[in-house]
Amino acid sequence: MSREVSRRTALALTGAFALAACGKSAGAPAGGGTLRYGTVAAGGATAVTDPHGTLFNESDWVRMAALYDVLCVPGEHGTVLPRLATAWSSSPDATRWRFELRTDAAFTDGRPVRARDVLYSLRRIASKAAANGARLGTVDIGRSTADGNVLELVTSQPDAELPRTLAGVTFVVPEGTETFDDPVGSGPFKFARADAQGVALVRNDGWWGPRPALDGLEIRGFADPQALSVAVVSAVIDVAANVNPATAKTAERTGRLAVTSRPDALTYPLLMRLDKAPFDRPEVRQAVKLAVDRQALLDSVLLGYGSVGNDAPGPADPSYPRGLAAPARDVAKARALAGGLSLVLHTTTAYPGMVSTATAVADQLREAGCAVEVRQHPPETYWTQVYTVEPFCVGYTTDLPFPVWVRQTALSTAGYNETGWRDPATDRDFATAMATTDPDRRSGLLGGIQRRMAAEGGWVVWGSGAALTVAAPSVRNLPSGTGFARIFLDGVWLQR
Repeated sequence: MSREVSRRTALALTGAFALAACGKSAGAPAGGGTLRYGTVAAGGATAVTDPHGTLFNESDWVRMAALYDVLCVPGEHGTVLPRLATAWSSSPDATRWRFELRTDAAFTDGRPVRARDVLYSLRRIASKAAANGARLGTVDIGRSTADGNVLELVTSQPDAELPRTLAGVTFVVPEGTETFDDPVGSGPFKFARADAQGVALVRNDGWWGPRPALDGLEIRGFADPQALSVAVVSAVIDVAANVNPATAKTAERTGRLAVTSRPDALTYPLLMRLDKAPFDRPEVRQAVKLAVDRQALLDSVLLGYGSVGNDAPGPADPSYPRGLAAPARDVAKARALAGGLSLVLHTTTAYPGMVSTATAVADQLREAGCAVEVRQHPPETYWTQVYTVEPFCVGYTTDLPFPVWVRQTALSTAGYNETGWRDPATDRDFATAMATTDPDRRSGLLGGIQRRMAAEGGWVVWGSGAALTVAAPSVRNLPSGTGFARIFLDGVWLQR
């Protein structure tokens, strides 16, 4: 097996800890304060306790990342950084991966973290693939093994992107764990209590990593974006993640709260199912793409916090075809292709921008001669009864690595096939890309897939927005990385 990845990850680990040390010397306290962190609960406010099943809510992801260690985490520009795994390497055909685990990690009950615990956790994730979007990708858990501090993962097909697939999602629990009301993890925080308001965690002083500056975390999920905004403005919470653009604009104008953003972090695509009328007709899909005024949506929905999209679905990924032009609006041609259609556009309040997207798009489609009804659903049922079910709805995509997103939502075998996309050429080209170990060649192949999806698929990615976080001025060092890097809060501190 090649040691190239191992050398890179070892250097990255050294660099990451050096940066952490620099941060502490630059003024971060040795410890102090509890961070009150809030975000929208997309599926309702009820917290999920099982780290290996369905995790639609951002608040659940943040809590799991605090309680449980993971193999690795996302870095900058598509890179992957170590966490429990200190190094990894693959066979030349990218079907066998060796992960070397650190030997100083321990669970909060005192037991050491072993490769067997990691394999057990991955086995639970694999058993719940239907609920978690096949989070492990191509891992063949039955052929994978653990020995001492070495984890050997075998994939069902070549997968040169496996570390990116696993980054941030492999929450490790002790072997044999089946209940999680009193969670035992090896992360930077440990469970204190839970109530109707949320979950409280305290610092895990036995964590192997740099000592978190925070004494604790209080994590709350809010049922709607407006309640989240009110909570941070009224100082009920210190941080509101994924706020709507209006809240960010107000915070900037008043200057009382700090606003941070992660560019190209989210999209609210229109999802047209190719297997249901009328979107089984290419001319109807083309009409929608031509009727949409992308700049107007950027201005009205995102209030300028973003950029116009070209219907390629991975704007934050290194493979994104940035030279691909967005379709120009042509109302007359859209009317000629699909004028007279009656459509129902489904949406929900689960994330900021979903309702305003539907409302604005409906007006634009009416200009092209379509009769459009906007039908709003509660967040508690939207993702199970509407998303991937109705012919036309508003989706939500965060900045996952494009290969992960494709495997979960766009291949013929996808766990959540968003648009009924069944394209043998995409399946074939994706398999070729995953067998390509040269990163630049692989990125080029993935970019070609994005171009095909933009031209022929059922996604209208009209723009990509910044993920906006509003926080009290005392909050320092909130995560700024892409994808699941956003959920790890162990480096945050409060200025006292």
